[in-house]
Amino acid sequence: MKFDKETIIAFVICVVLLFAWTPICKMFGWMPEEQRPAVNTQEKTVAPVENNSIPAVKETVAPVKSAAASKAVVKGPDVLVIPAQTILNKYFTMTIDPASGTVKSVVLDRFLNYAHTGKIVLDKNLEPGALAVFNSKPWKVMEVIDNNRNSDKSFSVVRKLADESGNVFMLTQSWNIIDDYTTDYTVTFKNTGRDELKFQKISINSGGLQPLLHLAGDTITTETHCIDFMTVGGTLYDLYADAKDKDFFVQPKEPVTWTGVGNKYFACLLLPEKPFDDGVVQAREETFTAQKDKYFTAGIGGSYKDIAVAPGKELTLKFKYYAGPKILKDLKKFDDSSARIMHLAWGPLDWVAKFMLVALIMLKGFCGSYGWAIIVLTIIVRIVFWPVTQKANNSMKKMQKLQPMVTEIKAKFKDNPQQMNAKVMELYKIEKVNPLGGCLPILLQIPVFFALYATLDGAVELRQVPFLWATDLSRPDTIAVIFGLPLNPLVLVMTALMVLQQKMTPAPADPMQQKMMMFMPVVMLFVLYSLPSGLTLYWTVSQVFSILQLYMTQKMGKDQPAADKSQNNSLKKA
Repeated sequence: MKFDKETIIAFVICVVLLFAWTPICKMFGWMPEEQRPAVNTQEKTVAPVENNSIPAVKETVAPVKSAAASKAVVKGPDVLVIPAQTILNKYFTMTIDPASGTVKSVVLDRFLNYAHTGKIVLDKNLEPGALAVFNSKPWKVMEVIDNNRNSDKSFSVVRKLADESGNVFMLTQSWNIIDDYTTDYTVTFKNTGRDELKFQKISINSGGLQPLLHLAGDTITTETHCIDFMTVGGTLYDLYADAKDKDFFVQPKEPVTWTGVGNKYFACLLLPEKPFDDGVVQAREETFTAQKDKYFTAGIGGSYKDIAVAPGKELTLKFKYYAGPKILKDLKKFDDSSARIMHLAWGPLDWVAKFMLVALIMLKGFCGSYGWAIIVLTIIVRIVFWPVTQKANNSMKKMQKLQPMVTEIKAKFKDNPQQMNAKVMELYKIEKVNPLGGCLPILLQIPVFFALYATLDGAVELRQVPFLWATDLSRPDTIAVIFGLPLNPLVLVMTALMVLQQKMTPAPADPMQQKMMMFMPVVMLFVLYSLPSGLTLYWTVSQVFSILQLYMTQKMGKDQPAADKSQNNSLKKA
């Protein structure tokens, strides 16, 4: 391959960009900082859990914009400050404020933040708190009558409240942990007055979720939120929004069977026994980090309209609440349709990606490691597509053998492009070669490979899981930083394998195509350099497999018969 002046200049530019890429991205805001704690404005401490080797995490939050939901209840002057109560299992610890009847935080005991200095805490920054019950106008807390921690997994509180008209009623709330990340939640209104108790709109808050960077410190390429409403008709209303975008609203047109909000790895969902009349998206709260970077936290829930309770009667509402990681089996146990909140990919690819995730988890049980599971899954996928890839390789090989004849035809009919194309197609027809034969089989594989890519990129199971020298399969496998440039071996090995594969593949006759193929490894190096090591492990193993298959095709495959001389002579006489 000829290295002319233009090629050398382009190559030098690519190398310079490689070293300058990270500073450029940070300068223009394309790449977030590693970890940005919140500003110290209002101190808020998560109490330590007993028998916990990880220290308590002190979080601070900036003042938020007021919203109707932030004034769900107003404490009366005689209401005592009641200590927060906790219920827990081996997966999470839920802290409840008896005076407001809300969940103030959910500590995920099996998930650490990016720096491994504390546990991930959900719902800690949203007011009025997860599972809050509120009217369109705030209620006044007259008295906390009962406050029972029935067991480690169960708690209930009874409060005496008054609405805006002075009507007094009892509100009983009960929480009971029933599964890994699922809690039963019951709300009972008891009318103790003489008049009918009426509420124009009763809302239940399913909690909020910060962007992953601010929740856990994880740095990802694009920080987004997604809110979801599943309706009784089976329609999923979902909305993605950038973490810096305040236009975060979607309204379902049917009664809602569950609501949810999620980021890349975690989700909060609320499933009512009786479908909600509609969904509720609370005001997004504005917070500033130490670098004055603005972001928004989404609050979501559901509501019932025109609620009435006769004197001396009770109204009970029942719910299931999920707060935890996006683990497929746990979401399916919560509700058959709630796995759709995972959003691994779009459209039909999402189903393929979930299938790949199930396969990955099963292989992990067999291999004992997610790293080896990725390797085995990649090999299985490549074996399944072996015939398709082999057909593409054979087609490329046939095209290469015909290249001298094609070049001769182009030279002979260079002044008549229409006749030249006709003669080339005639040659392909005689030799039974499809010019797209090398591309179409590869195109058939792309959806599956994209789905596998999405699986490895979005699986919380890979977060903070080490393999070989990679400390975390959800992050790049950086082993050192040289002059500000991280050294990621897997991507470098993958690039070297791409160069090797190109040397094994017959070069196209077109000089422009030769240059494009030469720069392809450099382009891929840019694209994949900062991707999670689980993804680059997949690409590297796939590259090794491609080289082995190409080697077998070249060394053990039988050559296709070339065009006979009579056919060549007939083309030359044309």
